[in-house]
Amino acid sequence: KLKEMLFVEKKFNNFLKKKFFNNKKNRKRFLYINKICACGSVLKKTKQRIYIKPFFYNKCSICSTISIDPMINRKGLDVIYSQGGIYSLYQKNFVEKKSKKFLRNNIINQRKANQVISLFKKKKFSLIDFGCGDGGFLKMLKKKGVKNLIGIDKRYNNNQFFNGIHFSNNIEKLKKKFDCITMWGVLEHVNEPLVLLKYLRKFLKKNGFLVMEFPSSDSLLMSYIIQNRYDSPRFLEKGRHLFFFSHKFIKIISKKLNLKIFDLETNGLDFQTIIGENKKIKEKEIFFIQENIDNNLLSDHYRVALKKK
Repeated sequence: KLKEMLFVEKKFNNFLKKKFFNNKKNRKRFLYINKICACGSVLKKTKQRIYIKPFFYNKCSICSTISIDPMINRKGLDVIYSQGGIYSLYQKNFVEKKSKKFLRNNIINQRKANQVISLFKKKKFSLIDFGCGDGGFLKMLKKKGVKNLIGIDKRYNNNQFFNGIHFSNNIEKLKKKFDCITMWGVLEHVNEPLVLLKYLRKFLKKNGFLVMEFPSSDSLLMSYIIQNRYDSPRFLEKGRHLFFFSHKFIKIISKKLNLKIFDLETNGLDFQTIIGENKKIKEKEIFFIQENIDNNLLSDHYRVALKKK
């Protein structure tokens, strides 16, 4: 709900100001001016630089990816995502609630699983879910008959097994390659997306797939945010979403990584987010408009499958 989201966002913004912005020493320790875009090009000053407290947002003149400025470094991200840190408030309200879990596990993860399975002729393929969280996506795959599954996330020890699924905190120690690597809402949270993608590519078999979902800078919602200086907590997630990626970015990194764009779509809640809780507009009308936004690749999240040549 909007009120709940605004409450959490206010808490998070106060945390950012206290820990990073109001203290000069912490500002030097945790924040830096980002001069390189996620695509690898040098960021230049543009007229589309916008300010939504407490960050500016820059748009890359080469690939149209949008990033926060100043950037939060790894130490700062560790503070945000530490056990008992401020991110736990976000998780408690929007991830761990029963209604959210039901939606994610029974609808969202089911569609993700079906899309990944459709990439392969048989269900005999190996898969790593990088940044797997509670493993809900992996559990759905297992339910559908996929067996060779591994989840990578900081929350786990080196080797843990739950319901036949292998969980670890380090992909390097696995010492093998996989048919598929998935990242659902991960790339926008790291300082150097291209560095991570190059690293993960090493663990992908020939003809293997890299499947990702991340927020879109090309979306209708982002255009609305830029034009109206609209603070959208659900989409911007200030301090958590460091990057918003573009179609051009996908094309550039696919060439740099020698990967082929196999499938591409967008999905989101652009129209609902913009109009808010408007009871005059029927649910069917909202879905109809959003479907058209989706079909034109203008929704707020990209979902892409890249194939290794």
